[in-house]
Amino acid sequence: MPIEKIFDRINTEAEVAAGELLARAGEEGAAVRKEFAGRASRLDEELKAYAEKKAGEEEKHLIVSEQLELRKSILARKREILDSVYAEAKKKIGALSPEESREILKNMILGSAVSGKEEIVVAPSQVGIFDDGFMRELRDGFRGEGSFELSDDKGDFAWGVVLREGRRAVDLSLAVVFEQLREKIEPRIAATLFEG
Repeated sequence: MPIEKIFDRINTEAEVAAGELLARAGEEGAAVRKEFAGRASRLDEELKAYAEKKAGEEEKHLIVSEQLELRKSILARKREILDSVYAEAKKKIGALSPEESREILKNMILGSAVSGKEEIVVAPSQVGIFDDGFMRELRDGFRGEGSFELSDDKGDFAWGVVLREGRRAVDLSLAVVFEQLREKIEPRIAATLFEG
């Protein structure tokens, strides 16, 4: 399966997940905006009254400083929401069933392998997926002469594989795949969270 189809499949799944994440991010973003809008309005009224009473440069500085602190607080809360959305998505990917993981790993390996002779470094938690039958599927499924071998080394990642051959390595671990997906969907999620 070409790498484009694998990434298309991952992108399709990411689009579905992104839709759910965008909806959740929108709801949480609206709640944060509503909560902080009321606080900002009250704070603004209090600070304006205080500034009018004192009517000096020091008071104007205080207003600017308090507004800046409020903006920092709002931004920190939005960042927390965004981080929790990503953590949840990463958790869902890591919690795929062995069958789902097996199919995705197969497609990723076959789509990313160059020679078919790569050594496969597996996440310790996924060693059981790579039985003789699965290795045979990989060898038979490669578009050329496939002779994949399992590495004796175990990966220091939770999900995925690394394909190694000589000095070349293709990292298909969850962290790397997720970072690529995150780079693709983060602008849309951030736009939903940070609007207004």
